[in-house]
Amino acid sequence: MKVYNPTDIGDRNKLSILHTIKNNDGISRQEISKRLHLSAPAVSNNVAALIENGIIYETGCDDTSLGRKPRQLSYKGDLYYVISVELMPKKVRGGIADLYGNVLYWEEKEITMDHGAQGVLIQLEYVIDKLIEDKNNDVKIIAIAIGVPALTGQNDLNDLFSAYLDDWKNVDLEEYIYSKYQVKAIIVNDVELALMGEREKGDGKDQQNIIYIKYGDGFAARAIVDGYLLKGHNMAAGELGYYAGMEDELTEGFVCPGRFERDVCDKSLKQYTGKENLDLVKLEKLAAKGDEKAAVIVKQIIRKIAVVIANTVLMLNSEVVILGGMSEAFTQEYLCEIKMVLEKVCPFVPEVVVSKLGVNAPVIGGVRVALDYAEEQIVMLWKS
Repeated sequence: MKVYNPTDIGDRNKLSILHTIKNNDGISRQEISKRLHLSAPAVSNNVAALIENGIIYETGCDDTSLGRKPRQLSYKGDLYYVISVELMPKKVRGGIADLYGNVLYWEEKEITMDHGAQGVLIQLEYVIDKLIEDKNNDVKIIAIAIGVPALTGQNDLNDLFSAYLDDWKNVDLEEYIYSKYQVKAIIVNDVELALMGEREKGDGKDQQNIIYIKYGDGFAARAIVDGYLLKGHNMAAGELGYYAGMEDELTEGFVCPGRFERDVCDKSLKQYTGKENLDLVKLEKLAAKGDEKAAVIVKQIIRKIAVVIANTVLMLNSEVVILGGMSEAFTQEYLCEIKMVLEKVCPFVPEVVVSKLGVNAPVIGGVRVALDYAEEQIVMLWKS
């Protein structure tokens, strides 16, 4: 058992008090004492330190008490801001949030690859600069979380940008952001961030076993098992884009992006016209208008995805499967198709839902990651 010295205990008490105030705006010292089972002097001293460092503030009186009215306490949500961005081969999308996690402004920009890695970075900067401009005040940005289609535990494996741009392998994104903004950059896999977003504010809020499937520019999954994010030895648990259903699908060597990802995100769609810029949603609209060829291709893609989901559910025994990314592709008809496959394969069939957060999920997850870093810096305020 770890033995905490007085400084550790003081930090833990301050964090507990801070979280209580953050989650119960306007709470009094007396109520904090009651909820946390801390003595009145301990609460008073720690609250004084938090006020002195500008982390919380007094907001008035609690009119529900008798006699002398205790002062109410509020968390300073605009002490810092954080930025969260999802950087994908076709679009960069981001938001700026306060310390409550409220996204105050959104911004996005279509991505072009015409000017190499430097061109992509300039487009990323555009979104970050616009978000900083939108905040229109002098509140400091303390962290920028960036979701990328890559295994962030590796240097060059499964980096979707490297598949398009050779010079992207030379980019140190964390260092680039710090040199540009003098702000901590936190680089995380985009699907992992989306899962965190769903756990924070989506359909995974009350679940302990979640599979999140992202379909869009790529195909991948991430999972929470028994309340913990499943990472794996190389932080690659969930890279379903490499799934191989049959032996005859194997190639001579390893390929990136994976075989299944190339199939359901590119090859199958090109069966329609052989041209690019056709996605599953557009193909579904053609199918809805009576285009039989489009309908056949859409059903093929959905069935392939359903089989991969079923195999993943067999391994992880999830409570819920959340379908995100290009979530509008998963209509009620296709949800029924997926559930039908699961019922034929899985002894325990989880709920299958379309993400309510949609394309916002990775940004919301990035806000959560950035806020965790912000809290570490807030601790340093009272320790300095």
